[in-house]
Amino acid sequence: MATLGRLVPQLRGQEFTDDERETVRRQIGRVRAAADWLEGALDNGEFTLDEQLVPLLQGE
Repeated sequence: MATLGRLVPQLRGQEFTDDERETVRRQIGRVRAAADWLEGALDNGEFTLDEQLVPLLQGE
């Protein structure tokens, strides 16, 4: 959140290609998946990285 607070003001007036927008969307999806995993881990007390999260965190 702190990084977004610093980054977003710098994006004003920027033009992005379709490919750049798609890249950002993919990265947002990775962040959402990681946040969902963390929320589930908090709920169930299981903090071991599962097989689906590891590749996501590694950018695969």
